[in-house]
Amino acid sequence: MSSTSNLLLCSLLLVASTIIINAAAAAAATVDRPNFTATARVKQHFHHTGDLVTGEEHLLKIIVKWNSIPEAEAYELCHNCRFIVEETGEEKGGRNWNEDGSIISIPIDGKHTCGSKPCYVMPAAPKGNNKFHLRVKKNGEFSLWSNYQNFNVQEPGNFEHEEL
Repeated sequence: MSSTSNLLLCSLLLVASTIIINAAAAAAATVDRPNFTATARVKQHFHHTGDLVTGEEHLLKIIVKWNSIPEAEAYELCHNCRFIVEETGEEKGGRNWNEDGSIISIPIDGKHTCGSKPCYVMPAAPKGNNKFHLRVKKNGEFSLWSNYQNFNVQEPGNFEHEEL
């Protein structure tokens, strides 16, 4: 093989390697937007004895449960957030944390599972529509926010997503 052929082959290998490395880095740097399908169970505030908590008879708690996402390192739920663009999962600028919802960090620690699925228990949930978005952390990076799941909480029971 001539030196020109060797040089051409080395150049092609270098270009191909660069393309593969860049593609792998780009794939690793983006985390897919989760397909969030949740269910909710609503309960009153009970003691472990089964008695209602005195003074909290009017309060309800929501237990939101979803399917686990492979390779997840953590989750975040956004409750009643108004700063998420539904079509893309991106955050709008200029949010007011006191008025635009709250982000809840959910580690993968065994304490946030219900029947082997990830879940979050929200005490003192407001009655009415409770809208949740989910994002997942993989390889140290969070995904965009999912589409919302809404639960119209009025009384104890099991709930499926309800469109707004």
